[in-house]
Amino acid sequence: MSNGTLTRVLHRIGRRGASLAFVGLLCLAIAASLAFPPAAPRMAPNYAALAAVAPLRVWALAWCATGALCLVQMFLRSDRIAFAAATALLLLYGLVYLISTFTGDNPRGWVGAAVWLAFGGWIALIATWPEAVTVESATGGAAVIVADAQGLIQSWNPQAAKLFGWSTEEAVGRPLTILMPPRLREQHAAGLAKVRATGVSGLAGRIIPLVGLRRDGSEFPIALTVNAWHSDDGISYTGVIRPMRGADVEPD
Repeated sequence: MSNGTLTRVLHRIGRRGASLAFVGLLCLAIAASLAFPPAAPRMAPNYAALAAVAPLRVWALAWCATGALCLVQMFLRSDRIAFAAATALLLLYGLVYLISTFTGDNPRGWVGAAVWLAFGGWIALIATWPEAVTVESATGGAAVIVADAQGLIQSWNPQAAKLFGWSTEEAVGRPLTILMPPRLREQHAAGLAKVRATGVSGLAGRIIPLVGLRRDGSEFPIALTVNAWHSDDGISYTGVIRPMRGADVEPD
């Protein structure tokens, strides 16, 4: 794989996807250790505690399924199921170890419990990360706008300020409707409501020709690419906007 291809792949999966890749491979390694344990370790307290809850092959199947899910969803925009499954399995593993300590089946099980519970908490924390947008490399200097589920602007880069005429301080906290003509605002509100209800954006990843509205009231043609991602606060949107021919930004 060339350096350019590797770079594009890394930009595609982002840091959340990279974390899922690590967790997925770890899950598969754990699954292998449970499916084919050596005879001596099989009698160790850790394995015995797990086997008391479910056969080792069942644990192996759960880890294998979780690992495969992580490796698939690392390439997808919606990765909540993979993060939830990995977190739940890690926390369950930790609880089994912890309980085995109190029952006396595994006197030092609390050590493993601390590791697995901490690891599960770490994965849960990663699941809250918003995916970063690298403006220069990923968008070529286009206007980049991040908005929350209600359509309120959360982030606004310098190119967006230049394109629409609103400074960052003025734009953040305002609704996205300030960037579109009044005739398009009702359709925009209906689209946001549908995404909030279904959790899916039918426009994600597509290049959409639209009409933008500058602060001075003038309209101009734009090309919009929008992506939706999930966080604890709900769905958020990243819009990449480029002016179309005849709507170039005036130089500073």
